[in-house]
Amino acid sequence: MCRCAAALFALFVLLVPALAPAADDGGFRPLFDGKSTDGWVNKTEDGQPNPDNKWMVKDGVLIAAPGNGWLSTKEMYGDFVLKLQWRVPENGNSGVFIRIPDLKPGQHPHIDGIEIQVLDDNGPQYKGKLEPYQFSGSIYGAVPAKDSGYKGAGEWNRFEITCQGEKISVVMNGNKVAEADVEKIDTLSKRPRRGYIGLQNHGSGVEYRNIELKVLK
Repeated sequence: MCRCAAALFALFVLLVPALAPAADDGGFRPLFDGKSTDGWVNKTEDGQPNPDNKWMVKDGVLIAAPGNGWLSTKEMYGDFVLKLQWRVPENGNSGVFIRIPDLKPGQHPHIDGIEIQVLDDNGPQYKGKLEPYQFSGSIYGAVPAKDSGYKGAGEWNRFEITCQGEKISVVMNGNKVAEADVEKIDTLSKRPRRGYIGLQNHGSGVEYRNIELKVLK
């Protein structure tokens, strides 16, 4: 092989990896960059600016020290698939909020929007006290989770939450645990079909990571 041909071949070898197609992300994009709370707003329980910021980021994990309030996305979303991982300490209590409207003082995300329950189902504090719709993966107050496969305090659990029109479904740790047609459920039928996504701080501390969103057309 002549020197020119060898040089061209070497250049081709270097360029091939750069020309390879990017990995398919399935249309998902990160809502949490793993480094900061950019893109999120710290709010009080009724949706007002929260001066008591208990959220921090460490090693790619979004951590809430015990407190009250919630982190809200800056944008509203209607139809989407939301993926995330969460873990709670013993007796931990939190929630993933979806389709939360702009709240007025005295309103609450789990009442005026929708909450997907996050809880230490096995916590001694809750033993014998929980309603079926209060276990992890439930559409809080409306649809009980079935066989959630909750892994226990201190263990990472996975949610995949899909909202499309009137339909909401929750997959937890690979199993579909709750689904609803909100139009057919009195407690949900009048709630918004579009709103903010939020992460609740409900007094116990909680951790979230790998938060990704795919907007559905």
